[in-house]
Amino acid sequence: MIQKRFEELRYCGTLPSSAGVGLAILRMTQREDTPASEIANVLRCDPALAGKVLRLANIARPAGAPVAGNLERAVLSLGASTLRSTALSFSLLPAGRAGVCGHFDHDTYWSHAIACAEAAEAVAREQGDVDPGDAFTCALLARIGMLALATVHAEVYERILSEARGRAPEQLLVEELRQFDIQHWEVTAAMFVEWGLPDTFVHAVLSLGLPKREPGLEDPASTPLAQVLRSASFVAHRLLEGVGTQGALGDGWLSLLSPVGGGWIGRDRLVALCARVAPTWRSTCESLRLPTATLGEAGLESDDLEISEAETHSGTPTQTQIRDEEADAPANLFPDGLHVLAVDDEPSALRLLERHLVAGGYRVTTARDAETALRVVAEDAPHLLLTDWLMPGMTGGDLLRAMRATEVGRQVYGIVLTARDDEAQVVAAFDAGADDFVAKPYNPRVLMARVAAGRRMLELQHRIRLDRERRATQVAELGIMSRKLHAAAHLDVLTGLPNRRYAMRRLEQEWADAVRLDRPLAVLVVDIDHFKQVNDRHGHDVGDDVLRSTAAMLRARTRRADVVCRLGGEEFLVINVDSDRVGAGMCAERLRSSIEANVVKSHAFEGRVTISIGLATRGDGVSSVHELLKAADDAVYAAKAAGRNTIRTNRRWIPESA
Repeated sequence: MIQKRFEELRYCGTLPSSAGVGLAILRMTQREDTPASEIANVLRCDPALAGKVLRLANIARPAGAPVAGNLERAVLSLGASTLRSTALSFSLLPAGRAGVCGHFDHDTYWSHAIACAEAAEAVAREQGDVDPGDAFTCALLARIGMLALATVHAEVYERILSEARGRAPEQLLVEELRQFDIQHWEVTAAMFVEWGLPDTFVHAVLSLGLPKREPGLEDPASTPLAQVLRSASFVAHRLLEGVGTQGALGDGWLSLLSPVGGGWIGRDRLVALCARVAPTWRSTCESLRLPTATLGEAGLESDDLEISEAETHSGTPTQTQIRDEEADAPANLFPDGLHVLAVDDEPSALRLLERHLVAGGYRVTTARDAETALRVVAEDAPHLLLTDWLMPGMTGGDLLRAMRATEVGRQVYGIVLTARDDEAQVVAAFDAGADDFVAKPYNPRVLMARVAAGRRMLELQHRIRLDRERRATQVAELGIMSRKLHAAAHLDVLTGLPNRRYAMRRLEQEWADAVRLDRPLAVLVVDIDHFKQVNDRHGHDVGDDVLRSTAAMLRARTRRADVVCRLGGEEFLVINVDSDRVGAGMCAERLRSSIEANVVKSHAFEGRVTISIGLATRGDGVSSVHELLKAADDAVYAAKAAGRNTIRTNRRWIPESA
């Protein structure tokens, strides 16, 4: 399988966090003595920030140190200052995005991610074959590909999700591939690779987007983790069933978060896991203002609980089609009205401020203390802040400094009400992050003029953001085009397998890894017997179907870690990663017997073909990629000379177990 890249996110924005996470971080970082463990507990609840922490930890790890896949260990490896700045780098949804009908259901996504993480940790502790911390981290981040697509390709992805309502999860993957040439499990895997996470994480999430394979064909290193993720997804699905999802997707939303393929879990085990996970999950989500359900609401009293994870609940425009008039019509910049947050601890002064602002046509939210104002900033992202300077507890200056430490707070225009003729207070206000000030007692006309000036500045900034978003959209579409061009250059159109160019490049990489790590490597050259006769007797259409059917069988009967490519004509290459002669011989016999038994149906043709296989392994006098391929090629000629439908090796030996 070709490892795809998802470069759009690097150039087009950052993944959003929930408003509850942002508020919790703002509150904690007001105290200089906040312990790192307290900040880490919040980061454990947020896929976007957890990914940043892991990426930083892997960038900073010493040479030779193990890859950081455990979030707790990653937190410990970073200094308190780095952890604090990473926590404050959260990004919130643009105002008006959350909860809008037809949009990506961010709140349910975040709640589901936390439920999966808690469940995965519990399942890992129960099974004992996966580190619980690794299971928690991988499950928390497993569906981050959906969040990335909804962030970078928002308009198109919302349309895809809406159309996927009531369909099986694999139909969503088909549409994602059609639109973006990548599906969300592959996006997650690409991000894991970029963050330097363990290969077991990458292979585990990729397996969630493919039908389950027969025992023995799964990647042995990642299979235990993949099984934990499937079980955790099922538990999370049940916990969230009682949540009244909003938006156009309705009840079909949860099925889209499920892995593809089977996987069953008994009623007793499901009930026990849900009961164990639910209290912590509910407490965490409630503190972050995310949706939860009680066990009764989740349907756990039902007798019909042994249900597959893949169950369902029974001409797209491009993003560049943004109306140009948005950049030219100021009235459209704030369609719901400019949102002003007014803050004053004196009730009568606050009512007076509100009266002036409402009369001026502004949408107003009031707060009587800075703590409440900080929550409004985190949850509602007002455009303009009008705050008194002197207040008990957090002052206006404290409020401004807390806001300016975050991305959402830096976009708010801040006006401070200061004491008249107090220059020190004015200077302190600007130092704290104020954009303007009005002296008290104020003249209402001067106050409204200052607010109007702030509006003009916000309109200018809004136009700049629109232009930046338009360019980001173009870059995102270039990312799709680049991925499609890369696929066209490395994929065989007829069979959908990687082509010869990719095969040679990948084999060089696997050879280098095998030499560096001193691990085995084998290749199989597969040739369809008497293929020319198929074309001559039945036509090239039938020949194409034979190639497609053979390619599909080769892919289905190899391990996920193996690489199957079409070299050209009727010849294929299978790279057996980390496989010795015995294992490669067993793989070769499995492929030979499967192809022999496979019935190809095409037009008026219905029949079977056979294959000859040449096997070669690293070592035994083979000291380069060229020699390895030459040995396998010689072996396949020997197989054909021996009567076809057989296997030969560069040592002319096949293990008895094959």
